[in-house]
Amino acid sequence: MKLFRNIFPRADAKKDPDSLLRLFVSVALVSIIAITSLAGFAFYRVLQKNVIDSAEDDAIKVSSALSEDERARFTVASKDGTFAVEVSPANFAVLDRDLRKFLSPFDIVKIKIYSSDYRIVYSTEAKLIGEVNRGNYRLARALAGAFDSKLERKEEVKDLADELKFNVDVVETYIPIRARGRVIGSFEVYIDVTKYRQQTMNAAIMSVGSLCAILMVVFGFSFVLIKSGTNELKETQEVLRKQTLIDGLTGTFNKRQIELIGRREFARALRRREKGLADAEVGFIMIDIDHFKQVNDRYGHLAGDHLLQLFAERVISSLRSYDSVGRFGGEEFLVVLPGSDREQTLSVAHKIWSLIREEPFVVDGNPMRITASAGVANVLQDDDDLLQVLKRADLNLYQAKSGGRDLVV
Repeated sequence: MKLFRNIFPRADAKKDPDSLLRLFVSVALVSIIAITSLAGFAFYRVLQKNVIDSAEDDAIKVSSALSEDERARFTVASKDGTFAVEVSPANFAVLDRDLRKFLSPFDIVKIKIYSSDYRIVYSTEAKLIGEVNRGNYRLARALAGAFDSKLERKEEVKDLADELKFNVDVVETYIPIRARGRVIGSFEVYIDVTKYRQQTMNAAIMSVGSLCAILMVVFGFSFVLIKSGTNELKETQEVLRKQTLIDGLTGTFNKRQIELIGRREFARALRRREKGLADAEVGFIMIDIDHFKQVNDRYGHLAGDHLLQLFAERVISSLRSYDSVGRFGGEEFLVVLPGSDREQTLSVAHKIWSLIREEPFVVDGNPMRITASAGVANVLQDDDDLLQVLKRADLNLYQAKSGGRDLVV
């Protein structure tokens, strides 16, 4: 009812089911973003590693083939029977021609041959021949007998046809050159894997998209379940909240809550009075159904309960939206009228009294005329506690009963 709308205390946000639902949505969104981002990075890295591994295998196969077919052109034997990597000027032109021809079917854009002293003895990029790369730790690993591959992005690279290619992805692989079980040098092979770049990215995007869709379905289903649960929780909380505030029979406030409202309005009136402000008044009405016991005895307790409900509805209909009414006990009700002076409180009491006595109540199809007695009290200058005001209202109600009932005192 509108009478209670602004009275109920607001739910603690920490325990509000809607807050829990919003928290779940936030956690779900953060989780989806985090999981898909990490998974996307992981997918991309795995696919990238596969590309590198595949290029490394190709480089090893090519290098092995070169070692078998062209070894004589880039190695020399010493008197002690050991071998070293070296290309004599007389063999260079033939070696360069045959290597380019041999490598042309593959995606190799450049190849270097190193001696054991880190010197480039051959390169498809001729200007590099003779350079020494002692600071190259990857070359050092190869000369120690390990394979080493790495994906690099090159802004430009010259291919075997001496044409410049721009923004190229290459896998650089160092492959040891062995002779009689000893490492005597190293190949450095550049394999162009640019064509796999977009494939890798597309595969990663598709994987992330699929994972995102799955997570959305899972979290969406979870949201529906949690939403259903929070709705049930809200309904339960609302029932429990009303049970602590509302009289279960009449729908008005229970005794504890109407007393709390009375104390709040009493304290507010005192504060406004101390500040010399207007509207420093609050009125109280104790109202009781006359001869209610006879109704129970004649028609039964169910009829009596129904009468109490109808009675409460009429009282509520006589009040303003910010007034309050509560069942004080049995057939007795307390009305709290904020900002109401003595004349206004009496006026409301007579309005309720008149509405009760002039129109019969219909209980179980039987019209029933009843009357009510009311005791009215307002906060006085020397009142320092709500109980003083309620005692006066209760005493006035007793005088109304003693004076023959059907009265407002």
